[in-house]
Amino acid sequence: MDGYLRLREATSPDASRGLSRAATSDIVVNFEFKWNDEPGNIIYNRWKALYSVCHTLRSDCRRKHTYSITIEDTRVCLWYFSRSHVAKSQEFDLLDVRAVVGAFASLVFSTPEDLGYDPNIRRILEHDEHTQDDEIRYVYRLENRFFKTIKCRDEYYYLNIVGRATRVWEVIEVASFDDTAALPDVRPMVLRDVWLEHGGRTEREIQQEIFQRCDDLGRSFPADDDHRLRGVDEATRQLLRQRLADATYKELFLTIEEDYRGASSNPCAVGYTPAPHIFAERIYVDHGAERDDSDSTEQSSVSDRCIRIFSDVPFADVPRSSQPREYNPRRRNFVYREVCSAMHELDDLHKAVQALLDALLALQILFLISWIHRDVSAGNILFYEGRGKLCDLEYAKEFNLAVGRRSSDPKTIFMAVELESGMAIYKKRWPKTHAAYMQPMALGLRHVVRHNFQHDVEPIFWILAWLACTHIPGQSGQNTMAPMFHSNAHDFFFCRLQFLIDGEFCAEQLDTLRPPLPPILRAGLLAMSSLLNDGYLERADSIDDRSSYSPIYGEVREALTDIVNAIPPGTVALARPPQPIVGPRSGHRQRTDDLAEKPEEAHPEDVVMAPQGIATTAKRARGLSDADDESRLQKRLARE
Repeated sequence: MDGYLRLREATSPDASRGLSRAATSDIVVNFEFKWNDEPGNIIYNRWKALYSVCHTLRSDCRRKHTYSITIEDTRVCLWYFSRSHVAKSQEFDLLDVRAVVGAFASLVFSTPEDLGYDPNIRRILEHDEHTQDDEIRYVYRLENRFFKTIKCRDEYYYLNIVGRATRVWEVIEVASFDDTAALPDVRPMVLRDVWLEHGGRTEREIQQEIFQRCDDLGRSFPADDDHRLRGVDEATRQLLRQRLADATYKELFLTIEEDYRGASSNPCAVGYTPAPHIFAERIYVDHGAERDDSDSTEQSSVSDRCIRIFSDVPFADVPRSSQPREYNPRRRNFVYREVCSAMHELDDLHKAVQALLDALLALQILFLISWIHRDVSAGNILFYEGRGKLCDLEYAKEFNLAVGRRSSDPKTIFMAVELESGMAIYKKRWPKTHAAYMQPMALGLRHVVRHNFQHDVEPIFWILAWLACTHIPGQSGQNTMAPMFHSNAHDFFFCRLQFLIDGEFCAEQLDTLRPPLPPILRAGLLAMSSLLNDGYLERADSIDDRSSYSPIYGEVREALTDIVNAIPPGTVALARPPQPIVGPRSGHRQRTDDLAEKPEEAHPEDVVMAPQGIATTAKRARGLSDADDESRLQKRLARE
């Protein structure tokens, strides 16, 4: 960044230990300058501001929103970035003293909360006796309880501003912001910090309703001829009956200690103009040129205003801006009693398959009460004290085709192929090439696919395949099967489809796996692929036929049980694949500040935030003549 405004009272460690002049955690407004307002400079300036904001919001969990100022020539724009939207002000002239003073006064005299800092989260520097080093901690206030972070277990990796921005912390309960010593006789817990829809129910509320349904079912277990128990063997029936009767089914889910609704994202300004291509097109909106007799109902359309597009693209070819969907997220903090390990953190394949087995049992219990999870993934199946747990119930809901409309599910690399493509497998109209597959999707020829119970089971198949080809050292399948687990891969959709419905293709891919994998793993994956495909074909469009789902749980359980019995603990080790190499100019930045994983010579937020060298920017260099100033003034007057 080229400049900044920072807090008067620093909340970060002394920046002199590193190379920067200011810690990013204390910067509330960043500036980006360009000497002229050529189209390339405008877009470049916007992207510089965007990347800087991405780092700011990602590296400090206190931030709810932040601000930027871009200046090209004498054109000034104010920017607002939050978890719900990005807003840009109308441009004003740098020589307009009243406008400049007003803008700066609004920022300078704002409170830290107005500038985007969450008052319920405090950042502290604490000396760790074990590591003998200073570590940055965060203290969360949830109503009358306080939790101090110990270490970061997981966080979001993408360069997005809008979204859930999930962070998972291992925490310990403390007395207050000022007294951060651990309370006596407390155990570490897990705190999940996430942004969710403002009006949605909390995970605790959803879990309580699920548990109530399970308790009711335990008091009146279905008869043997019930359609929900079709194809279920006697041993599994007894297991389900016992779990529901004595409430031990709760062991398959996390124990929610706290469920707190935090700060909300600010709504969009009244009368705003949508501009979805603001970072791609050189678009300026001149509200002053708006016709007096214009229809007020059309004022949300950009093309109904005076627009100057600094590009070679004809005006008619520029996509019209549409009204964006309403998204008003709110910060949610969940505290869980169990400190678990996610699938990618496990070091033994036996543990991973056991966790999948227990998650499958939890999904079958949800099926018995007619609920769907809708977000089964490797991050939502956990391992705790030898058993698996199913977590993240925010998207869970009752399966009822007569109520509501189709809603979007979270996008993960483990989601069911039908949901991912929007096309039903039973129609048997699948193309034979990647190009033919992508054509109907590009044309929008997609069917309406409702999330059903088998869509909750299919991710278990994908998680097992993912572990087999990417987390077992020495597997050549890391190259041939990799496109199925990288959503940015060119043939991502087509490879996953073929792996599920084409037995020969699936077998060829699994043949690339080599010892120490036992043959039972290959056989199990082939069996699961076949039975899932057959389930879709046999059910066709009768997705409300509950009896068509019940056999799937037993068939998948049989395949997983064979695998876990054939792979004793310690037989097949798991290892996380290496992180991809990131280029120096790719926009990658260090994520949430955590000194425990930082080199001693630099602080976590000690990225170079000093103004950039003139040689790498389009700012004015020393020695420019007065003629340049005159030319610049003539340009501004001509524009006015």
